[in-house]
Amino acid sequence: MPFGASMTIFLKTVRFKALISVAIGLTLALSNTVIGQTNSVSPLSINGFGETSFGVTPNYLAMGGTGIANVDRFSINMLNPAGYMNMDFATLEMSGAHRSFRHRITDEEIDQANFNTYFDFFGFGFKFNDYFAGSFSVSPMAAKGYSISVADSSDDFGVFEYRSIGTGGYDRFNFGLASQPLKWLSVGVNAKYIFGEIDESNKTIIANPDFLSVSNSKQTGISDFTFDFGTQMKFNWGEYRFTAGGVYALGQELNARQITSQYTFINSGIVETPVDTLFYNLSEQGKAVLPSSYGVGIGLSRSRANASISAWDVLVDYRMTQWEEYRSFIPNGGANPGSNMFNSERISFGAAIVPAYAFSSMGKSRNYFALARYRIGAFQETGQYQWDGVGYTSREVTAGISFPVIYRSLAPGEQKASFLNICIGRGQRWDGNSANLREEYWNFNLGVTLNDKWFQKFRYR
Repeated sequence: MPFGASMTIFLKTVRFKALISVAIGLTLALSNTVIGQTNSVSPLSINGFGETSFGVTPNYLAMGGTGIANVDRFSINMLNPAGYMNMDFATLEMSGAHRSFRHRITDEEIDQANFNTYFDFFGFGFKFNDYFAGSFSVSPMAAKGYSISVADSSDDFGVFEYRSIGTGGYDRFNFGLASQPLKWLSVGVNAKYIFGEIDESNKTIIANPDFLSVSNSKQTGISDFTFDFGTQMKFNWGEYRFTAGGVYALGQELNARQITSQYTFINSGIVETPVDTLFYNLSEQGKAVLPSSYGVGIGLSRSRANASISAWDVLVDYRMTQWEEYRSFIPNGGANPGSNMFNSERISFGAAIVPAYAFSSMGKSRNYFALARYRIGAFQETGQYQWDGVGYTSREVTAGISFPVIYRSLAPGEQKASFLNICIGRGQRWDGNSANLREEYWNFNLGVTLNDKWFQKFRYR
């Protein structure tokens, strides 16, 4: 696509379909309920796998997406499956997101705004006993939501337009299991069922109705399992705790299918009138290749006697994703199309504090806001997104708060809580070139965390 030409960006919402239904008990099953929602309106989703998502709650987003070494007894740690062992209760979490975008290309005098709202996460976590814990959840994984057009002209047939359109996305249903063979060591694994479909089309639209316009489209669907692994090590020195963690996601081939078509049409300016089908392949079987990734994290926390959570936490994560391994579709027996994506590196920082526990002067305070948990964070990521072959740097600063809704003692020394979680993030994706797209955005995430005690016996002392 000749991006040097005059460009107009038409942002469109994208519907993502998720099968989400839960049977609660000793067995869990996925039903056939379909939920449609919007989760990308970014022109940068034209690249590769699209706009990706961690699929985590505001608790972790507010700390810059850190979590590899995070220890939280009240929430589900989707960033490291070994972290499931930190839960004390059966935990239900859900959240939604609202995003506001501004897209600019200074040299082309383009300045457009858009927004989208969608359901972001739904999951259960269970602490079965002192040695095993698990979880299951459903969340978006990647999405495309763009409509980009480039105007040009030809001596042969006059003014025409190249238009690229992408919609749809991939979601994941996650089954996780963790074990703690030693008091200071936990390990975990996630089995992720990836499913969904992305529709992409490229059109050459000729303004003169005496000429036929052409459309090429493809629909790529994925339905298969992938796996990732994690470990956490925790060491206590008095009231301080040091935590280190690592995660690794397999890069593997997934079952995929693709429907392709090419047809001519007459452009009336409002609707397309198909004329002839030039090519149609109903369903070609093949493989999609997801990239491998790894990450490490460290954390330092301070506890306080008789406190339900840490007085404060400081976390740092580093992640590397081998996007050069990614292949959108390789037909069975066909040639490998290669990849034009760059490997990405991401470094994240996060911190959390509960004033009533962190400051001795507030130790006996019953002020509601002193018992809330405040979070801040930031991250920088390079390599995943690009525009016209140039790699982008993504930066975001975040802040959030968890309001305790209920604190209730189940037994002496055993206290559960539920929370209302809020996160706000301000971010930018850009390469510093005024001729390329600059994307600025606000994220607002709202979620709830509910805790109860299942599977474990009450202990009265």
